[in-house]
Amino acid sequence: MDENKVFDEEIDEGEDLVLTLEMEDGTEEDCIVLTIFPMDDKQYIALLPVAQADDEEADVYLYAYTEDEDGNPILSDIEDDDEFEAVCDRYDEVCDEEDFEEL
Repeated sequence: MDENKVFDEEIDEGEDLVLTLEMEDGTEEDCIVLTIFPMDDKQYIALLPVAQADDEEADVYLYAYTEDEDGNPILSDIEDDDEFEAVCDRYDEVCDEEDFEEL
């Protein structure tokens, strides 16, 4: 995906928030927003491709998340390996917290 690429979003009441990402090769992929979470002084977003929604071993996409002046979301690749590992760890913690809250 191109860095700082703004993506389209569709919101249907009672449905998952679905975003359409434009990938580096020009193809588009619809993804479900799993969560937006903070780490340090940044926000990150976790996305699940709609095509893999029923797959327990599906890939989850993680991106840095910001918004433009109009409130439109902007995603950026996480290029630093250490930052990416920290974001993965934080995402796992967020998932564990959500699982705990469901009990």
